Amino acid sequence: MCRQFITAGKMSGLSKLLKSIYNEDIKIKLLDEIRKEEENLEEEIEKEIEEQKKHKRESEGYDAILTHKIPLLAYDNGEKIITEMKWGIMFDPAKKTPLIFNSRDDTIGTKPFWKKLFDRNRILIPMTGFYEWKDIGQKKKLKIKIELKNKKIFFVPGLYWKNKEGKSEFSLVTTSPSSFLKDIHNRMPVILDEENVFSYFTDSLEENLEKLKPSNEEIKTEEMQS
Repeated sequence: MCRQFITAGKMSGLSKLLKSIYNEDIKIKLLDEIRKEEENLEEEIEKEIEEQKKHKRESEGYDAILTHKIPLLAYDNGEKIITEMKWGIMFDPAKKTPLIFNSRDDTIGTKPFWKKLFDRNRILIPMTGFYEWKDIGQKKKLKIKIELKNKKIFFVPGLYWKNKEGKSEFSLVTTSPSSFLKDIHNRMPVILDEENVFSYFTDSLEENLEKLKPSNEEIKTEEMQS
């Protein structure tokens, strides 16, 4: 289970970071307004950049929080775009249905509803790290920050759906833990191999289901203060 992670930065900073690492031309779009007029889009981006200057460098990551809007990558009309979506799917707020923030690989592979959502509504969540809570006994848990030893940034596949208000809500995909993580937690986010990152948007459903497996990347950990 993953209920907190470190983003790879605000949208404008993320675009520069991805360009520098992958040489990919990824466009910035805001929220669900993917086809908004460009002049309005530029005005919104300028506001965002000014807001970033007040707090921290635009390329810095920050801790993602459930139900908040998080920068991620989507695919629209053959273009890779950076947009924002709320983390956590709630199908019926009036009935207080559970908040779904992780989607299990085995559920996606066997349940038609989730399989269709995974196929049609593909997203990638860029991260620089994530957190897990290790059970240390006596009903206590230790918060541990996990990063990859050899990668500054990595990508976790996800899926989204639009709520009754037309706003997009997303869930990230988890799998069984790697050999490096099994002593910390029994689940982990799926971390795509380098060659599978951007092909995720165009590969078949069957090919993408094959990618839902534990990562063999070495990790570095840090125990966090309670």
